Formats: sequence, structure tokens, C-alpha cells
Amino acid sequence: MRIYLVRHGETVLNCRKCYYGFTDASLNENGIKQAESLRSFFSAMDFDYIISSPLKRAADTARIVTGAEAEEITFDERLMEQNFGIFEGHTCEELLSKYPAEFDAWNRDFSDYRIDGGESFRDVRNRVEDFTASLPTGRGSILLAAHKGTLGHLMAALLKMPLEGYWNFVFEQGCYSCVDVEDGYAIVRKLNQSVPAGEEK
Repeated sequence: MRIYLVRHGETVLNCRKCYYGFTDASLNENGIKQAESLRSFFSAMDFDYIISSPLKRAADTARIVTGAEAEEITFDERLMEQNFGIFEGHTCEELLSKYPAEFDAWNRDFSDYRIDGGESFRDVRNRVEDFTASLPTGRGSILLAAHKGTLGHLMAALLKMPLEGYWNFVFEQGCYSCVDVEDGYAIVRKLNQSVPAGEEK
């Protein structure tokens, strides 16, 4: 199975450098352009499955890059970004001022500290692993549109890396990555590949 991974395009909250996960931010003008830059590569592909986080920024990215209608996309909540709870929508500087004790506790136990009203790092890995276990097997192709956090966990899970393996991957906006899964083994084919104008698949 060939899996194409696409992080959603830019949002206003990305520009503000906020922590945000479940906040349903829309793509900004640049985010739309980033998704459109991938359309020439993906729109001609015939995917067996198009799967996306249900959050608008990922769903719209999936729709733009594939040209698919909403009813052709499977939305899976396990691909949603980490829920940052009371940290949602705040910058690092704001958290240091508003929630200093909680922010310090999070930094001291990043893996297992569950943010008030949200999730821990390990919570996200667990639901992403549950998603990867449900992926179809055999031949075919999948387009996954999701988030920096969940894609990092997904790649680490596919490669059978520990929780800390997340930190080995950064998924850039306006790029795609490609992984083949064969006989239970993941083979990374491309990582953060941009699509020059006129490139063919």
C-alpha cells in the first residue's frame, strides 16, 4: 500500500505561532495556495482511499489537492491534531504569563502530562496507532490529509519507533511525503517533497 501524507496548509493561527489543535481554523490565503501547489501532482491520481482529519483546515486541503468532493473523503477523528485544552489559541509567551505552573508541568513531563481539558502526547500516539492498525493492506494508494502532530506520530508508528520517534520528523506545509507499507514494513520514499510547476507524477 502506498500512502501519501499531506499536512494542511497555513492558517492565521500558524502565523501567530499559537498552540492549537482542536480549534477549527480555516486555511488562509497562503494556505490555499500551498494546497493548490500540490493539485497538479495529486488531482490526476486515482486514489483507492482519501482520508482526512475532519478539521476544516485538513479537510479543505484534501479537497483542494485531490479535486475530490466531500462525499468522496473519509473523515477520521483519530487524525485530528492534539487537543491542547486550556492552551488552545495561546502563544508560548501567553502561556508563560497565564498558565505558568501548567506550562512548566507540561515541559517537565511532555509525554504523559495531560493538559487540562485536552490530551497528553501519549494520548495522541495511542489514537494514531489505533488508526494505523485499521489501514487497508495490500496494493493500492491512500491520500492522508492531517496535521503536523498526527503525521509525526503516524510516521513513527509506521516505522515501529518509540514515542520519542515523533521528534525525528517535521512535516512542512505545501509539501507531500510518501510511504510504502509492504508485509508490515514501512519504507519512506519521499519526505517533504515540493512540486515544481509542471512536474508530473
